[in-house]
Amino acid sequence: MLYPLMDQTKMQGEARFTCKRLQQEVTVAACLDWFVDHNALCRKASACFKCPQGQKTREEFARS
Repeated sequence: MLYPLMDQTKMQGEARFTCKRLQQEVTVAACLDWFVDHNALCRKASACFKCPQGQKTREEFARS
């Protein structure tokens, strides 16, 4: 399950949620961009790459 700010029907890239690691409101698109950047640049020790909330967000986005 995604966090309460997310619409369960279809998630858009503009949808916002509160990132627990960054302690700020971010968009789904920004979360995806940061993950892809860290993965592509081999920064696998970063908070964005290891974030379980981000993983759930990416999985929900992929299913929508």
